[in-house]
Amino acid sequence: MVLIILFLILFSFSYSEEYGYQTYKQHCASCHIEKTDETTDNLSLKAPPINVIARQIKYYYRTREKFTEYLIDYLKEPSPEKSICKPCIYRWGIMPTVKDISVEEIQSVALWMFKNFK
Repeated sequence: MVLIILFLILFSFSYSEEYGYQTYKQHCASCHIEKTDETTDNLSLKAPPINVIARQIKYYYRTREKFTEYLIDYLKEPSPEKSICKPCIYRWGIMPTVKDISVEEIQSVALWMFKNFK
């Protein structure tokens, strides 16, 4: 019984992480690329890359729960006061409010970001 519960928990996290990546691609990737490399034209970026955002959030919010809480709060009502990346605001402006993404979708994106970027 314990093995079944453990399997279901692991499967749930794996599914949620994959769902997070798919949600990122659907809602975020048009502006936020995953990460830059030596071939990236940094001047053409529309918004900061996801790996940079994840690193910034993790600097201030080290647990998955706090990371997720911050991301939900910020995406539902972005503001300069809530921002943890002032240079990003200077370069790209404040992010527009995200209206067509649910809290569950943000949670899945947060899990994917937290697990995949240092």
